[in-house]
Amino acid sequence: MDGLKSIDELNNAFSKRRDELYGQKNDGKKVFGLFCTFVPTELILAADAIPVGLCGGKEVTIPSAEEDLPRNICPLIKSSYGFKKDKACPYIEASDIIIGETTCDGKKKMFEHMSEMVKLHVMQLPHFRDERSAKLWLEEVRDLKELIEEETGNKITEEKLKEAIDKVNKLRELFYKVYELRRNKISPIKGTDALKLFQMSYLLDINTITGIIENLINELEERVENNEGYSGKRILIAGCPMVAGNTKIPEIVENIGGVVVGEESCTGTRQFENYVEGYSIEDLSSRYFKIPCACTYSNEDRIKRLKELVDEQKADGVIYYTLQNCHTFNIEGALVEKKLKEVGIPIVRIETDYSESDKEQIKTRLEAFLEMI
Repeated sequence: MDGLKSIDELNNAFSKRRDELYGQKNDGKKVFGLFCTFVPTELILAADAIPVGLCGGKEVTIPSAEEDLPRNICPLIKSSYGFKKDKACPYIEASDIIIGETTCDGKKKMFEHMSEMVKLHVMQLPHFRDERSAKLWLEEVRDLKELIEEETGNKITEEKLKEAIDKVNKLRELFYKVYELRRNKISPIKGTDALKLFQMSYLLDINTITGIIENLINELEERVENNEGYSGKRILIAGCPMVAGNTKIPEIVENIGGVVVGEESCTGTRQFENYVEGYSIEDLSSRYFKIPCACTYSNEDRIKRLKELVDEQKADGVIYYTLQNCHTFNIEGALVEKKLKEVGIPIVRIETDYSESDKEQIKTRLEAFLEMI
């Protein structure tokens, strides 16, 4: 089957993004680097600044990171730190300030090291989902707003915030539409292409990625109308984010005849689910507070949503994907497995890193899983 023109458009936009970003920076725009989907990008856009995602998805910088960090922490943390230490990522180097967050102990302590190399602000993310925690998070969002205004010299007005909220909500709406199209019996897009779309949306200008997804939806609707696409055992991947450079699991799934129809992760549903329902700071804070990450305590909402996604995407089974030494997602994986098996949803848990050394072992396990379901 011929490839999607929109994916070619995506690749072309990414190839030009570095020069475009530095051009915007030379024009006086501030660049804010982000390590997590909890950071409200609307505030950055409302200050006429640029948000870019920074998480490392390659193993090439891990040896350098391990000179300062323990080996037994997750590869995403080590890769991200190594990219800064080696000055190997143009997006990190373009960042005037990096916004961190306390999603896990490894990241939190890594940021202490990274703060010696770059200006860094850390948001305290409460791990409970009660009224008291919501108030704490609101204060963190307000502090971030003040920081962004100070760094950019631009006031975040009600009008600018409304414009930014509408723009990001529009992007979420388009992502929802892509997910709806993937529900078809013959999925119109490969999981690897869909993942690339999510990964690149953290890096590209919001106007660029919005236009690309609008074009993509037109192509996908045409494929659905013509009954064209990809079929096989339908897989939902849940768990850790698969950031740029990390496509190992969906590639294996689709190389052995499966089709990935959804991703319950920060490079998936956690990125776009739930709109900002209003235009105040309180409304903005509320939307991000609802993100169902494994870092929260007593996470029944995430497990409930996972079951719904299996039904919505007509998935035959779930791959619960965990990076090595990511204790939050790994421990919660045992609870997810138990709850999904109770309702008859097939699930297999895969723990891996960024290396290629275990690909054949994972391939064998997933072949058996696909055959079983």
